[in-house]
Amino acid sequence: MSSSQRTGMERRGGFCLCSCLAVLSLLPSLSLAQYESWPHYPEYFQQPAPEYHRPQPASDVVKIQLRLAGQKRKHSEGRVEVYYNGQWGTVCDDDFSIHAAHVVCRELGYVEAKSWTASSSYGKGEGPIWLDNVYCTGKEATLAACSSNGWGVADCKHSEDVGVVCSDKRIPGFKFDNSLINNIEASPVLLMTPSRERFPSSK
Repeated sequence: MSSSQRTGMERRGGFCLCSCLAVLSLLPSLSLAQYESWPHYPEYFQQPAPEYHRPQPASDVVKIQLRLAGQKRKHSEGRVEVYYNGQWGTVCDDDFSIHAAHVVCRELGYVEAKSWTASSSYGKGEGPIWLDNVYCTGKEATLAACSSNGWGVADCKHSEDVGVVCSDKRIPGFKFDNSLINNIEASPVLLMTPSRERFPSSK
């Protein structure tokens, strides 16, 4: 190869190297440029979770309170117990479904139900069996809005008490309605509080 040919190749090689370096130097700016046109919403990431508004049941639906009870359980699972007419009772597993379990869990502030259990898997409850043959679509605001045989109309035993397993995830912004529980707890206290007129101080 002649010296003139080598010189030509070196020039072409140098030109290619310079071109490649120039392109590489532009890549960072090109990469940033494609993001600069994107909209930026910093407030989107700083907004708190929206407050949960519990669906309001119809005015003719009785107000109840639910709780999960029983043996060997986590806070998000247990035997379904209902406070109605001044007394805690249970729910029979006849015709119960995952849709009814969803209603129970959401009424207690959980996102959804994972499953439900039959045959008093969390132990036998006490008191009346308030609901039997419960049917829910899953869209009800409260278990009291689901159809059933009627309050206290049941042919079950406590060996058929139903339980639910709720998701551990809570509904964002959910606020537990303590109004009925406060009335439950306050009633015996008010009855047992003596008045000053009844027990006057001795002089």
